[in-house]
Amino acid sequence: MAASLLDNYHAWSPGSKIELVNGQLIVGDSLVHSRRLLSQILRGWGVEAIAALAPEHLWGEALSHTFGAPMLTSLDGIDASAIQQWADGIDYQPENPPHHGDWRFSYSQLRQALRMAMFGLGMRYEKLGQSLGGGFVHRLGQHGFMPDVLFFRGEPRNRLYEYYLEGAADVVVEFIQPGCEEYTHTVKKPIYQAAGVPELWIVDAAQCQIELWRLVDGVYQRQTTDVAGRYVVYSVPGLTFLPDKIWLAKDDWDYPLEETWFEVAADAPRLTRLPQMGEGVDWSKALLKFPVALDSVAIAFDDYIYWCPEAKFEFVNGRPDIGGREGIKGLAGMLMMTFGLAEVVKLAHPRDWVAALLAQRRVASDPNHKADAWKLARDAATFLRDHYSIDRIVVAGDLVAPEPLNLWSEVVLVVWGLPEVERTRSESGRTRYTSPEAIARQLNDHPRIRLVDAGKDLTSTEIALLNSGYVEL
Repeated sequence: MAASLLDNYHAWSPGSKIELVNGQLIVGDSLVHSRRLLSQILRGWGVEAIAALAPEHLWGEALSHTFGAPMLTSLDGIDASAIQQWADGIDYQPENPPHHGDWRFSYSQLRQALRMAMFGLGMRYEKLGQSLGGGFVHRLGQHGFMPDVLFFRGEPRNRLYEYYLEGAADVVVEFIQPGCEEYTHTVKKPIYQAAGVPELWIVDAAQCQIELWRLVDGVYQRQTTDVAGRYVVYSVPGLTFLPDKIWLAKDDWDYPLEETWFEVAADAPRLTRLPQMGEGVDWSKALLKFPVALDSVAIAFDDYIYWCPEAKFEFVNGRPDIGGREGIKGLAGMLMMTFGLAEVVKLAHPRDWVAALLAQRRVASDPNHKADAWKLARDAATFLRDHYSIDRIVVAGDLVAPEPLNLWSEVVLVVWGLPEVERTRSESGRTRYTSPEAIARQLNDHPRIRLVDAGKDLTSTEIALLNSGYVEL
């Protein structure tokens, strides 16, 4: 199956984005692509991994709703062989959502060339503005876009945070994903218009075409170049764009200098570099569990920015890997919220869902199933006390919770007296700095060890973990 999954995974274009639009997680400008990604995560990481992200009774309701399963709000008292026999008897072929379009390497060359040219406008021309691209999030209300290029001049129109730009950028460039042309025009463009983005450029590399849209009295109007092929960018004083030259260089899109495609007036106003306003998100309020239901559940922007990994699509150890385990967990959870469990169960055969739920139940019924994790927690506590002047350590979270451990579980150690940084010397004699958290992470990868420094102000999430129960080590 891994070879087939890899072949399908190769269909992802280098232009794929992970965006929050109308409360849904949209991948590669298509809800079909979102469904495809969830299908590939499920196939690569396993049905049990996805099943662990929602309560058992909800999966039972979803199977009953979609496949007419006997009511499975609980597996208590259920004849395992009977329910498995029911599932085996279902004649069903799981969905394998398609991938639209044909993104070519040359399109990526053009996109990167335009990014670098606009980046140069902010660097070599001494703060004409700032340019971002390549997965940086543009926040417009509760929407989170990943435009191909952002060019902005700062307040009062926008503010720059560590993980996103808030407010309408001065210029946004969107490259059309082949097969998703309608989505760009009918969904994204109206949102940019409502948010007040003054310049929206839509690039169709396949057709060698750039649409220049300018906001006039609150409505986008299509613009054209003058007879010399020049386009004055009114939202950036002193800047002129030469779009026709892009297609003249389409056989050599190797990072041209900004003056190849832009002209900057000598008297163009310069800006001070826009400072970051901090993280912009209260991480203490981030979701620990995804509020999934039978139907779709809207995703809030703060939860999206917390869980969304970098849009770097890779294939590792026979499965999709986007931001590691935590990135996959976040994507799977938000995609489950996007579609609802009644739709998610269509991506695998009922026998696989039933087998996963029964396997979870067997693990939960084993009184010793957490023994190895407890040993890991005690070994980690011993290690910390041997190397640092620790006052107190307690274990909280998944290990003391009644639910069984799963792929996403972590050992949470709350530590009093945790040093900020430990200074050590390597065998070569060079001084290096290694935090206790970094050392603890090396002890084990599953379940992951997470240290909470009780000497600092605890977040509301960490306080909730302690309040739900802990054990002294």
